[in-house]
Amino acid sequence: MKKTHIIKLLFFTAIIGVFFNVAWVKYQANNRSEETVAYLIDTMDKVLENVDNQLNSLSNIYLPCSEESRDKLEEMVFNSSVLQEITYIENGNILCGDRNIDTQQLLTPLKINHITNNNQQVIYRSFSQRRHIDGVFFILPVNAGWYKVLFDIKYMRFWLKQLTEKRFLYSCMLDNLTETSYHCEQNLSSPILYSISANSKKYPYSVVTGYTNDMFVGVYLSQLPYAILVIISLSVIITLLSYAYFNWRYSLRSDIQGAINRKEFFAFYQPIVNAHTGEWQGAELLVRWLHPNGIVTSPAEFIPAAEQSGQIQQITLQLLEKAAYEKKIISEISPTFYLAINVTASMIANKQYVDSLIAMIKQYPSLQHDITLEFTERETFANVDIGALLAGMENLRNVGVRWALDDFGTGYAGLSTLQMLSFDTLKIDRTFVASSVTDAVTHSILGNIVEMGHKLQCYLVAEGVETAEQATHVAQLGIEFCQGYYFDRPMPFEDFIAKLELSGYNGASINTRDLCSSWKLQT
Repeated sequence: MKKTHIIKLLFFTAIIGVFFNVAWVKYQANNRSEETVAYLIDTMDKVLENVDNQLNSLSNIYLPCSEESRDKLEEMVFNSSVLQEITYIENGNILCGDRNIDTQQLLTPLKINHITNNNQQVIYRSFSQRRHIDGVFFILPVNAGWYKVLFDIKYMRFWLKQLTEKRFLYSCMLDNLTETSYHCEQNLSSPILYSISANSKKYPYSVVTGYTNDMFVGVYLSQLPYAILVIISLSVIITLLSYAYFNWRYSLRSDIQGAINRKEFFAFYQPIVNAHTGEWQGAELLVRWLHPNGIVTSPAEFIPAAEQSGQIQQITLQLLEKAAYEKKIISEISPTFYLAINVTASMIANKQYVDSLIAMIKQYPSLQHDITLEFTERETFANVDIGALLAGMENLRNVGVRWALDDFGTGYAGLSTLQMLSFDTLKIDRTFVASSVTDAVTHSILGNIVEMGHKLQCYLVAEGVETAEQATHVAQLGIEFCQGYYFDRPMPFEDFIAKLELSGYNGASINTRDLCSSWKLQT
């Protein structure tokens, strides 16, 4: 990687890190808001429930406004830092309280109508004429009247402020009578960015909690030193890993190019067998990489990089050139024997590369017949220009090339595409072959695939045949050819030609002789 690329990658990963950090801080702030609103509801419910239980218990033991009752009310107020006064109400009149009342006082019509119509608890904000303070009133029904409890709003503000400010949040309460907010009248310095509200299930009030833009910035700045450390560390790690990866990729491409220059790529041959006679009719060429130290590398380790870099084109040309010499030897044993070589759709859609293939085929007479180019499953037809692909196929067909499609039945090529490209051979995917013997549904699907292939006027090859039962099964379905470990594994050309010579000119393989006999008896 170049120095400028490394700097850009560091900058990019840092920006991504900042983005995710902002998202993470917002997620935490939202969770903190949800936890806080639940905590406020729970805490306030406990305060109201305690007062509710005490006053209901008091009304069941003492008569309203009795001396004992007033003493208990006074005791409740004295023992609480939040309660400022408790009064008893009947018929809209305040009759008594925790302190002596010289004259009866009337509630406002709004409060009278509300508690008369609902006969339930009421919470509202108002100014206490007796205590000369701003407060929250809690009215609850008991027997024939109501108790009115005054909470000092200063304590509630302090409580809310202490709880929320250290969490970089704001909070307020809403009553069920006037929907007046408490503590929300604070001067918020910036717009609200997020808020959540919750209603108490026991009492008539709700709580709203959230945070403003400034509060969010405060949260973000509070953890920024740790975030910077994490972002820098991750950016460096990602950059180092990317540097190592791209160096490896560059090194692999360099090694592949060196192997091309030294002609280290060669083919393993896997036979393609006549499903009814057992004769070797052809072979698929599978590329291998022979290093100078004698180690053979499988295609999975270098083909993806070679395809991405375009080096697969040079490798294929080398395989084809070697196949020209090897096919001359094969033709002396079996004149009609064909070879299949893998290509990708983008290679054949490339006119310049097609011209290179045609030039090589014209150079070697052995390549001018019984050569099949097989499209692999690694690239779909949707990624290439179908017109250019069709032209490339037709030009190669004019010099004797036949065409095969790998993994037929898996659905990556539509029927209209198959008809347009006009394949000579369709290779049925190994998954259908493996499960069709035991699975009725797959068996039916395989039968439909065979029928479709024949309607397209194509020869069929069953891939991945690994047992005698599978071999017999595909033959009975009308599939013409088989390929798989049951017949033989991929092998070097020397081993392949030795087995082909031992089988005789009719091509009957030693490994399939017993199977052939059983097929001949059945047919």
